[in-house]
Amino acid sequence: MKKYLPLVFVLFGFMPPLTPNRLPEKQWLQYKTPEDAGFSSQKLQKAHRLAQQYNSASVLIIYKGAIVQSWGDASRRFRMHSSRKATQSALIGIYASKGMIDINKPIGEYGVDEVTPLTDVEKKATVKQLMTGYSGIYLPSVAHGGDEMPERGIHQPGEHWYYNNWNYNALNTVFEQQTHVKLTDAFVGHIAQPIGMEDFVPHDAWYNYEKISLHPVYHINMSSRDMARFGMLYINEGRWGNDQIIPAQWVKESLTPYSPKTERIGFGYAWNIYPDKTFTQRCFTAEGMGGHALMLFPDSEMLIVHRANTYIEPWVSVDWIAIKKIVKEILAARTEVKSTIDESKLIAYEPDRKHWPALIADNPSKTKRFEKYYDNDGDPVTIVREKDGQLIINIPYLGNFNLHSITDSTFFVEGKEEKIYFEYNNKREPIKAIFP
Repeated sequence: MKKYLPLVFVLFGFMPPLTPNRLPEKQWLQYKTPEDAGFSSQKLQKAHRLAQQYNSASVLIIYKGAIVQSWGDASRRFRMHSSRKATQSALIGIYASKGMIDINKPIGEYGVDEVTPLTDVEKKATVKQLMTGYSGIYLPSVAHGGDEMPERGIHQPGEHWYYNNWNYNALNTVFEQQTHVKLTDAFVGHIAQPIGMEDFVPHDAWYNYEKISLHPVYHINMSSRDMARFGMLYINEGRWGNDQIIPAQWVKESLTPYSPKTERIGFGYAWNIYPDKTFTQRCFTAEGMGGHALMLFPDSEMLIVHRANTYIEPWVSVDWIAIKKIVKEILAARTEVKSTIDESKLIAYEPDRKHWPALIADNPSKTKRFEKYYDNDGDPVTIVREKDGQLIINIPYLGNFNLHSITDSTFFVEGKEEKIYFEYNNKREPIKAIFP
């Protein structure tokens, strides 16, 4: 890995800093027209048609800290897939700055091991080597992407770059052992609440455990507009208003490529760094399988979020080639550089929820009977009530979803955006949860 570091310093030593931007307050604001932000409505229509053609679930365009256009429901919470790793990286940076995590320390000294015990050599891999893909540890992991791994033991830590989910799952363990804080709770307290995420609720951050590994995978379900808030943290070098949420130096290191120069795309601390020629400007992305992407364009003071519906089977995936085409059309729609923004041209953004059914107020005395575990013929779900009274359903591998009453026996599953019905026994007790 060291042989690439001089190249890193040459590339980034003279780069201009990321440009500070206005920030959303309690609610995102939107330009009355794209032209007010220096974009052509007609040209954006071309990008919108492409997004529809490729079945994009949500596309959100931000310029100078306000929404240019939103296609789809930007408040709908989808699973982030691997784009959530950027949030994990941010939390490690926050606690590293407090001296609670030393990223140059070998994981063996942190007591990290595995179902298949780590070798003495593997235990020498540092936290930073896990973060940057140089751990040299090639073991099965929860939520492994399925690509073929190098043979175990073939590379020493620091020798070979390989993107491996095991690294990130083990980082969860390092984080929680050193901080004595669950990663999910840390996200709520250090990021979601301070930056005012509008849709995120604590049960949107969750874990998935499997017997194959000691290290669970950490997931987050998040809306496009909340992902955009997280992106604004990096656009603003980790600052939110007067608060330094993520250390500025950590942001800089995160957006620095550590992968070999032979790789087509650079890789930092869970961020991808694209060659300038890809979009004719700098581009940093946090990407997730299926078509989830948070894309930063600091030279244009822009940010774009793309989402796909990876809840349904088969997934309605959108590949990177399609996303790139959509994004290039969006960038081409910018016709004017606005040096300042006329605040009178901004209005409150309202999410598109026309697809929601008519809802009624939840009546706990009538809906309490649904709070239970359902085996569902080996496809289980669990319905519970949160402390705040919100009824939720846990669906393994997908997460936790708010339930809203349509009738006293039918619910709308927020996020999955579908109804759930029930099968009953002869005592009118619900025994099976049924999705359409």
